[in-house]
Amino acid sequence: MITEPKPRVKVVMALILIILGVLPKNLVMIGGNLVIGLLLLFIYRIPLRAFVKQLKPIAFFMLFTFLFFPLYEGSHGWIKALQYSGRLLFVAEVLSFLFYRLGIVGFLQVLAELRLPAIFIELILFTLRFMDVFRGEVRQMLLSLRSRGFYTGNWFQLKKYRVLGGLLGSLLLRSFQRSERIYTGMLSKGYKGELRAMTTEFVPKYEWLHCALWVGCVLCLFFVGGLR
Repeated sequence: MITEPKPRVKVVMALILIILGVLPKNLVMIGGNLVIGLLLLFIYRIPLRAFVKQLKPIAFFMLFTFLFFPLYEGSHGWIKALQYSGRLLFVAEVLSFLFYRLGIVGFLQVLAELRLPAIFIELILFTLRFMDVFRGEVRQMLLSLRSRGFYTGNWFQLKKYRVLGGLLGSLLLRSFQRSERIYTGMLSKGYKGELRAMTTEFVPKYEWLHCALWVGCVLCLFFVGGLR
């Protein structure tokens, strides 16, 4: 049984694979990347539910490409839709491998170990932390509108777009006010804009063979595609 690589190896390997996976335009190369992604999930025994979890957010964009590009670019649009959808599927496969058993906290810790600027890590952390807060704010504001007779059934009315525009502006103001309160509270508790020290996990050199092998497979596809 092949064990999963260390978190640092997983993050570096996944980032390289994603960068390489979104570059090709040749459908044969994209198909090869998808096969590599499936092998990645199979060899490391990533369950199907982990892949479906990553696939849900991009399913709408994949559907949009097949509806929009054929209408906009004719017969060539189908090829473009396949290109975009294939890249998105490969990214979903890699992300399934990355975040299975790792989690967002472990991912951010690895980014800190890789010397990513602390401001970017904190932006990611706070964005993920307070997405549920913003979602709750929107739910409460929509509930308040419905209690006053606002109905969202028919969207082809200019008045409703005006109301929703005002709702968005109000949400931005309330978010700004809450962020100021949170920041002031953090400063009062000793926050100085720096991440706490994190222990660096030792990664044996042989662990990097995982990264070299999988990245090498994708690079071979680039080489073969360049010869065609």
